[in-house]
Amino acid sequence: MISKLWLRLSVCICAIALTFAAAMLTGCSSNESSSSSNAEAQTITDMRGRSVEIPADLERIVAVGCALRPVCYLQAEDMVVGVEASEQEDNVSCAYRHVNHDLFASLPVIGDGGSSGVTINEEALMEAAPQLVICDSLSADEADNLQQKTGIPFVCLDQPETVFDDKYYNNLELLGKVLGKEERAAEVVNYIKEVDNDLEQRSAASENADNNTAYAAGISFRGGHGFDGTEANFQPFVACNIDNVADGHGSDGAFTIDLETVSAAQPDYIFMECGNLPLIKENYSTNPAYYQALKAVQDGHTYSLISYRFYSTNVELALANCYQVGAMVYPDSFSDVNPTDKLDEISEFFLGEKLSSDLAAEGYKFEQLNIAEF
Repeated sequence: MISKLWLRLSVCICAIALTFAAAMLTGCSSNESSSSSNAEAQTITDMRGRSVEIPADLERIVAVGCALRPVCYLQAEDMVVGVEASEQEDNVSCAYRHVNHDLFASLPVIGDGGSSGVTINEEALMEAAPQLVICDSLSADEADNLQQKTGIPFVCLDQPETVFDDKYYNNLELLGKVLGKEERAAEVVNYIKEVDNDLEQRSAASENADNNTAYAAGISFRGGHGFDGTEANFQPFVACNIDNVADGHGSDGAFTIDLETVSAAQPDYIFMECGNLPLIKENYSTNPAYYQALKAVQDGHTYSLISYRFYSTNVELALANCYQVGAMVYPDSFSDVNPTDKLDEISEFFLGEKLSSDLAAEGYKFEQLNIAEF
């Protein structure tokens, strides 16, 4: 009798203990889940001043309007679940597309992009089912409208075309926070700043440090341009402390210059973008005397650059161009720098691949040019 009573009592005690333990575990699990959710969910202010809630456990994104490039720089291309049609074009001078061509070609198309601007197919976007859209080239109202129509949060970037720029750094840091890539974003920002500092120090240390003038020809903007296509505030010249003969003529960026302005300035150095050399050759054939009278041509100070503005600025190519300019103008302080090797080093850091061979195969390479022969 006593043993039966004791058995029943033991069973009751065990049942109570198990119920209590289960309740405790459920409570702990609920608290941990709530804590985890709170830790992962975040609300950010994007570059248009919009407050956007970023989904917890973000794994699926779409990036439009030049926003896919920095996503690749932050090594987050594996999160992308749809692309603009233009991103599926393999063009080596748009390096992030070239490196990731197989991936982008396998993804569903959610709009046109490229020269068509940001033209999102809302139905295709929703079928791709991203948790978040990263966009550039959209106004706050446009982003709000698309967010309301699709039910997908949109985060706006606002990237400048300049490279050594706090605004560009701020865009990278915001994107790093959104994607959970803060450490990589800091690495990229620090890398660019270190390049800027290196260029400044080398340029200042040269015996040829003062009073150098240069002209950038064949600069691409809204298509190809010949010798008169140039750019004020040209980043490789700014970084290397070289006076740009295109500055001070009412434009801040790429524009078409009066060729008499160039001949009057008689720049010490002329740099020409590879992609537009056929157009420059046509210019030369129509008026060879003009080009033969330029001091830089007579001195043999004419060199190539690799076009770096394709669907906005390809930062890795822009930085490599800075070293090409520095090495040609300041050979003493850049004596240990091979611009082609630098191109490989920089592209490998940004995109994981050395690009000089692929670029050279398409005619994009650093070299001295004879304007009468190419």
